[in-house]
Amino acid sequence: MIRGERLTAIIPARGGSKGIPRKNMFRIDGETIVERSIRLARASGWVDRILVTTDDPEIYDIARKHDAAPPSLRPPHLATDLATTIDAVNHLIADAKIEEGYVLLLQPTSPLRTAADLDSLCKEFEAHPDAQAIVSVVRHDSPHPDKIIVLDGGYVRSYLGTNPSVPRQSLPVVHAINGAFYIVPVRVLVEQRTFLPERTMPFEMPVERSVNLDGPLDLLLMEALLKRAGPSKNGAE
Repeated sequence: MIRGERLTAIIPARGGSKGIPRKNMFRIDGETIVERSIRLARASGWVDRILVTTDDPEIYDIARKHDAAPPSLRPPHLATDLATTIDAVNHLIADAKIEEGYVLLLQPTSPLRTAADLDSLCKEFEAHPDAQAIVSVVRHDSPHPDKIIVLDGGYVRSYLGTNPSVPRQSLPVVHAINGAFYIVPVRVLVEQRTFLPERTMPFEMPVERSVNLDGPLDLLLMEALLKRAGPSKNGAE
């Protein structure tokens, strides 16, 4: 429980993917990243219930094996490349009759986060009762937004209208959402349809645990980091 209310971990894992085919079935140390996410949630004393939202029968069977299957598969129209995570989560909230408490979103594509990260996130959220939600972030150094350009009519233009030639050290520190963790009240997800309500606090994570599997280069980076770190038991150390 968190803040005296039930915390439901929701793991979104559709079967298809363009950047990395069948990426939610990618294995680390013999287990899929969906199972790794389930293990992470199971290792946490904060989580009361774990559910996997998926359109894929194979992933659904994995969820059922680990006692994390919802009443039904996600409808196909909520599993396309254009479908949103908020729609899939709200479908699951209705399907599983989650009427109160908080949702912890655990995207499988952030496999390097740890149980210690999750514990720290929950403690930070408990310590700031004025915050509505919390999201994990990582410092974003390169490319800095002020240095991003667009091609306009065959010419280079600054995307933000700033001078991209200024020294990087003179630019303000910025952060990016790393996709590892979100905690949001159920009522906010249903009524406001957002994971980032107005009073969302940040939880900063190191870059080496913020890899998000979106394309082939992300896989190479993750494998290099895992090799450097050495053997691991699972995603719950």
